[in-house]
Amino acid sequence: MILSYLYNIIKFKKCSLVLIIGLIIIFVNVNINVNINVPIEKLCEVHKCPACYGISECNYIKNINVTLNDMYSLINYLFGVKNVFMGKYFKSKVVLKKLAHTSELTAFDDMLCKNRNLQFLCKNNVETYNHSFKVDFYELVKRKIVSSFMEDHKSLLRLCPSARNIDILFYNLYVKNKELDANIFYINLWTLVTINPEPLLLQILPESKGWPVPKYLGSCGRIIAEEYAGSPIATYYDAPWIYRAKIVSSLLNAAHMFTFKNKHFGFYLTDISLDNIAVNSNGIAKFIDLENIIVVDKNILDKDKSATWNKIQENTIDINCFDCFPFSSIDICNHRLSDHNYYAICRILLSPKTSDSLIPGGFLHDIPNDILKRYPDLENLINQCAFYDRLQNRIDRGQHLKQLLDAIVEKKE
Repeated sequence: MILSYLYNIIKFKKCSLVLIIGLIIIFVNVNINVNINVPIEKLCEVHKCPACYGISECNYIKNINVTLNDMYSLINYLFGVKNVFMGKYFKSKVVLKKLAHTSELTAFDDMLCKNRNLQFLCKNNVETYNHSFKVDFYELVKRKIVSSFMEDHKSLLRLCPSARNIDILFYNLYVKNKELDANIFYINLWTLVTINPEPLLLQILPESKGWPVPKYLGSCGRIIAEEYAGSPIATYYDAPWIYRAKIVSSLLNAAHMFTFKNKHFGFYLTDISLDNIAVNSNGIAKFIDLENIIVVDKNILDKDKSATWNKIQENTIDINCFDCFPFSSIDICNHRLSDHNYYAICRILLSPKTSDSLIPGGFLHDIPNDILKRYPDLENLINQCAFYDRLQNRIDRGQHLKQLLDAIVEKKE
């Protein structure tokens, strides 16, 4: 069994760190008004296409206004590593993402320039562009998303246990880009599966079909636009308990959808955290970072089925520790269905024993006494969802927990 852990490491150069500290000191002690319009063309980097995310929505994105109106947003723009920017399209809030840290994008460009087969995409070798389509990028895409979990330090998008139905997975992408030159389309596709596949997942699982994700607005060069999905879930830690119960119900509904809604594939999120979930004005949770995901093809050939294929994969790893999220990617891929999404939500967000250290007591902390008396099974259901119990099915426990929370919320509203 392979245990997969996520580690986010942010590195700063010493000179940059000193400058940041200096600016923060100035900001704290001096009231400075900042109002800087960021040129959207600079963020887009269209000149790096076709090794980019696409250009079909450039007219839309270039009308988005990105303004740095306080010292925090200015510092984030100059020194932030996440490359996420808030903008406005007329009165609507939108989120712009470059999908990777600056250092990661630089490394990607360096790789293009050093790889003999990909040098035609390097902007330092423009003269080689005529040899561009000797590479089969469709095959590179397949190879990337079905590669072993051990081949790189990121899981990103993985399709398993085979790539036989990859065209079904990408059907929405083909429809949307049917007018685009096929070679350019597959270069864009390969760039995304290499850097960050989030835009692909937002189109495979569109918000318009009820999936709990932001609406995808489009791409232009090396930037994408999404709808603003709401405030981070962490801001609701001290919200009234009933409202938090409503949010958790939507999280458990999302677990069910990612696991069961699509008849062809199961989608298992491997990077669930406070940073990756937002809550809209209706108290519905949305997953705003889909970079790391395992897609299980539910309809594989008999010869590709493991001995355990028709059994529900249950995470039996029992480690009582904060901020640890052990699971086996290979085990998930060897089963048609997995309880992983329920496990992730209950363990990381709900369990008082193992939830994120930023959520003391779990997101449903301080359950009111009258609710505990009326619904004595509530705490047990949370624990049964978070921890393996050979006598209980975690998915059933998670669904039961959602039904109970819905009943409580309905009675209180």
